[in-house]
Amino acid sequence: MYSKTNIRKAVLIGLFQIACLIALFIYCHDYIKGIIVENRQKNQAELNPVKNDIGLTKIDWAEVKKSTPEKVTAGIYLDRIEDFDIVHSRWGYEFYAWFKWNPKKINFINLKDTVEGAITVQNAPVKIVDGNITHIETHAFYINSKADSAYMLFHIAGATTKLFDVAQYPLDNYQLVIQMESVNYHINKLAFVADSASSNVSSRVTVSGFEKDKNYILSKPHTIKSTLGDPRRLKNQRNTYSQLRFALFIKRGGLGIYIKAFITLYIAALLGFLSFFAGENDKIRVIVGSLFFAAATLNIIMQRIPPVNGVSVAEIVNDISLVTILLIAGRETLIKFLFRKNQQLNTLNKWVTFIITLTFYIAINISIPYMCMNALK
Repeated sequence: MYSKTNIRKAVLIGLFQIACLIALFIYCHDYIKGIIVENRQKNQAELNPVKNDIGLTKIDWAEVKKSTPEKVTAGIYLDRIEDFDIVHSRWGYEFYAWFKWNPKKINFINLKDTVEGAITVQNAPVKIVDGNITHIETHAFYINSKADSAYMLFHIAGATTKLFDVAQYPLDNYQLVIQMESVNYHINKLAFVADSASSNVSSRVTVSGFEKDKNYILSKPHTIKSTLGDPRRLKNQRNTYSQLRFALFIKRGGLGIYIKAFITLYIAALLGFLSFFAGENDKIRVIVGSLFFAAATLNIIMQRIPPVNGVSVAEIVNDISLVTILLIAGRETLIKFLFRKNQQLNTLNKWVTFIITLTFYIAINISIPYMCMNALK
């Protein structure tokens, strides 16, 4: 039978462990929730035509309000994603883009570019922001008998540089955006009107490891913080353009991806918990083996994502496993040493630590993927 004094001591130590682990649970929970909320707010702002993009130059709304531009209706049909590279922050694509305008009011496209076939990129009427056009060709051109309505269809291949936010990896989601602007006209001369009825994504578009979700198209002002040396503009005046944005939202497949990413990590943690049942001479060896497993998992994860300033979900999950294993190692070294003269308390503490750490580890590894998967809905 265990003495009441040893039981009380074991309970007090257990309560201290519970308090520390609850604090860690709350911190991790709030941190991941903050990541999800920040990512959602950034995506929503990017697709809101009356809000500034988070982290970018604020739109010159004063110039937008006083401008009276000609309208150019534009649409995009995403035909193929040929390259998607998270590590190197790049994705490539092919799409159809069409434009409808009044040639009597604005010379949006030169007539020399109406001939079907490839044209030089330098003669393209639009540019891709944060990217480049690698190939462009005219597929169709039409102008009505009154010469007040023109239509042109282009097939464009291009690539965009995008710093993918991998904070939610491996249950991550991305908003892939193609941003097009006129090469020649500011917003006081030209404004795009999004053709949402005809814009879409081909069923052939696939991204390995991801599922396609909703797509959006909109027109939004875009301001750069420079006059580009134009002597016709005031020194404190900024250039603002009308930008056509087409966005495709993609997300990971689900819990299977999460388990696949962390299977070696869970094996490492399992080894750590099995050390409670190992012989006295084998405990430390089992714990050291579990630490090596956890370190190997972190190395694999780091090869799949680009280096970032913040801490990703994957790193948090890995760190939680490392902390859990270190708690077990601490229990088998320091605590056992402190209680070496009280074998009864040592045994009580052993099983209290086992129950508490196992409960914490299971709870937090259910909570984290649950939060991330809800963010994908």
